[in-house]
Amino acid sequence: MNNQKTGRKGVDRVIIAGGGCETFASAVKCLKPGGKIGNVNYLGNGEYVTIPRIAWGVGMGHKQINGGLMPGGRLRMEKLGALISSKRLEVSPLSTHIFEGWEHLEEALLLMKNKLRDLIKPVIKLTDR
Repeated sequence: MNNQKTGRKGVDRVIIAGGGCETFASAVKCLKPGGKIGNVNYLGNGEYVTIPRIAWGVGMGHKQINGGLMPGGRLRMEKLGALISSKRLEVSPLSTHIFEGWEHLEEALLLMKNKLRDLIKPVIKLTDR
């Protein structure tokens, strides 16, 4: 991956929402110094995450990697839902597989487990009953 689209400056932020351990190398390479990587991807296999030394700024590039599960809870989920409903948060670029109803839960989870090439995140839409 190169930085031609940013005039070789790199990007401020990268979200890793799919792929495997090798995805981190591409993310680090396109990140500018002082940038941040947010990982919301489960790394189910692989022994190491490899960071390219030069692209990392030989340890002096101030590039950060943050990762973990999103905290849950009713209030947080209600706020997230309100942000999406009010169109203040646009999630469609990350939603590659959209399902209607709870009956698709297992199918969506298996998509994440199997890591299809075109998958970023599956979404299950629930309707009011």
